[in-house]
Amino acid sequence: MKVKVFHIRLTKENLQSDQETLNSFMENVTVKKTATELINGQVVFWSILVFYDDQKPRKNEKNSDKIAITDFSELTDDEKKIFEVFKQWRQDKATQMNVPNFVVCHNTELMTIAKLKPQTLEELMKIKGFGEHKIAKFGDDILALLNSI
Repeated sequence: MKVKVFHIRLTKENLQSDQETLNSFMENVTVKKTATELINGQVVFWSILVFYDDQKPRKNEKNSDKIAITDFSELTDDEKKIFEVFKQWRQDKATQMNVPNFVVCHNTELMTIAKLKPQTLEELMKIKGFGEHKIAKFGDDILALLNSI
């Protein structure tokens, strides 16, 4: 069993990103036990101690049929324009969430979206890198942006 400490700062600037960090971590492990304590210091925050085991990867079957475009030269001129629109969307989203761009989407995911132009969440799920969590978080935005282009 392993242990990890998280701090969830209760400020408007940090609360959401701290919670997303914790949620992202917890998706990839098996939580055995938690302990929490509210810390009233200069910054008020929850200190969360998570006891966990690493989760065994179960992706081999699911990801084997996922699609990924990894070479920018595979895109047509129109697809490259769509890719650029999505890069700007990713930058805006990352800034809003206060995370690096790659946390939102990798370039290969954006290139694949530009190439395939998925019209449903199910089609988006076929793209490598998109699982239930990322689709719940960004799926509707991605489809709306594609439809507006």
